[in-house]
Amino acid sequence: MIITKELFADEIGKLKLNSTTWVVGLSGGADSLCLTMLANEYATEHGVNLYACIVDHTLRPESSTEILPTIEILKQNSINYKVFTWEHSAEITGSIEQKARKARYEFLYQYCQETKADVLMTAHHALDQWETFFMRLSRGSALKGLTSIKSVSNFKDILLARPLLQFSPDDIKETLKQRFNITDYVKDPSNEQDIYERVRWRKAYKELSERYGLNMANVNKTIERLNIDNDCLDETANAYLHMLFKGEHIGKGKYKDLHLALRIRILEKIIHKLSPKGKHLISYSLLRKLADEICKKDFSACNVSGLIFRRDRTKNIKILVEHR
Repeated sequence: MIITKELFADEIGKLKLNSTTWVVGLSGGADSLCLTMLANEYATEHGVNLYACIVDHTLRPESSTEILPTIEILKQNSINYKVFTWEHSAEITGSIEQKARKARYEFLYQYCQETKADVLMTAHHALDQWETFFMRLSRGSALKGLTSIKSVSNFKDILLARPLLQFSPDDIKETLKQRFNITDYVKDPSNEQDIYERVRWRKAYKELSERYGLNMANVNKTIERLNIDNDCLDETANAYLHMLFKGEHIGKGKYKDLHLALRIRILEKIIHKLSPKGKHLISYSLLRKLADEICKKDFSACNVSGLIFRRDRTKNIKILVEHR
């Protein structure tokens, strides 16, 4: 499928982006290069200011020269851009992939600040969505995790938008070739290395899709339905949260009568709101354990994520910030 101007405009319309300034994360690969070209086409016709942000992670000796053809394409199309270079030690301990991702998003956010953009676009596509779903499924993720990659989400004080989430890598490469006459782009060898979990899932795609029908289209249907259920649970939890959480207290009597799924989601919202650690990831198993624990008759107190949950004199649950 070729991604036409009209198709891309439809996706932008679904995202409901009101901003007039966008930053696109550009690696030089086919996905981000196609997004940049489509976004530039849209921006030119709709009065949007577009900026491309390239992050050179310097993890491979050739990375700095690989981006030169990409920069030339940006210049030919009068697209404003900036290149950030990640300065790091020769040997990175821990997860290189995770640390590189964190550094990339820090630079992207910095460029959004510099350009006063309140929308950041990334080129996640349908296969990324498919891989994320199975990676999370293999770890036993709950409903919220299985909703996978959102088309729009919040990143600090800006919107993170993914307009290509419904399109496959083949759609993207064909669009680059047919519409923009681009066949040469950065091919990161790490995308073929089995040491990365995402790569292993990607290589399993052909068999799982052909043999079992677990293709991008079918999995995306499942994700769409999970999102509907998750939104319903979230709205219901918000309503009960407003009703049960007063000041620093949870009304224990009504809380313990709720379905476990609601009790867990309410606790997650309270912890995200009050915890001094902010909106960090809290495991489902920990939330479930806490939801069961505070409903017990002999519950006294426990500490979770920098918060103290304690039964008060009225037998309700009081929540305090832990001071160390």
